[in-house]
Amino acid sequence: MATAACIFGVVMVAPADTPTLSPVPIAGAEVLGNGYDVNCTKSNDNQVVCTIAGCPRVHEDLAGDVVNTRVNGGGQSELSKSCDNVTSQTVNAAGDFTLSVQGCRQNAFGSDCGAWADYRYTAPAAPPVQCPPGSETPTVPAGQQCKQAPPVQCPPGSESPTVPAGQQCKTAPPKQCPPGSLNATVPPDQQCAPPANAVSMNITREGLNANVAVTNNSALPAECAYTATRASGLVGPGTVNRNVSVPPNGTGNITDMLWPPPLVSYNTKVTCTASYDGKRVTIGEATQTVGG
Repeated sequence: MATAACIFGVVMVAPADTPTLSPVPIAGAEVLGNGYDVNCTKSNDNQVVCTIAGCPRVHEDLAGDVVNTRVNGGGQSELSKSCDNVTSQTVNAAGDFTLSVQGCRQNAFGSDCGAWADYRYTAPAAPPVQCPPGSETPTVPAGQQCKQAPPVQCPPGSESPTVPAGQQCKTAPPKQCPPGSLNATVPPDQQCAPPANAVSMNITREGLNANVAVTNNSALPAECAYTATRASGLVGPGTVNRNVSVPPNGTGNITDMLWPPPLVSYNTKVTCTASYDGKRVTIGEATQTVGG
């Protein structure tokens, strides 16, 4: 039914089929040059849904009842689109594309169409790639490869000098030392040590003789060299040498020497060695001065 209006005494009648221009707005839509509202959103990694709204005139005062579309200038599709609804098209695309839209009004002889207008779809940036533990960064931009971080330098005493990035250095177990060592075990970055200061000597008088008792406080059998050098007086030998074997944690005695006569003294020294880890090592020394 026509609508009448009086302007300056002249009655004007509007056609009954004059359309409403934008009955169904779309949030975030872009208004194209031909009056259609278009909004394309990503549906999945390979598809985009484009919604077309609006009710522009396509021929004289007539609104369109179909829209034609083309993707990147390709084949044409026809979608039904009346003024009181929206229509949509699924585009098989993973990246950017151009959607061309044209409105048409069908009639008995074909259709009357309006101008084409383009909508440019820009694909959203892909989310960053989550990198595995041990990478240089927790994420990298889409399309890039995660890079492995350099290995971690481990402190002394660790099982290995380095470990892969993201892992923890492990403390190496204690080192087992050879028999007779100063300690049964040592930290892995330290060296085992032979016994040291493990010898003592005590010289006593037994009648006319001297009794030299050499004690070995190590767990290794020892060979000990005894030397007595005259320090004062004129009687007796200038130097006396003896050797004695001393068992582990035991005592060896030298008893075949006379006690110094009056006014004569000797400086004595004993040095003991033992076989340790395939080598001959000194395990201790002791000194004592005796006099008559």
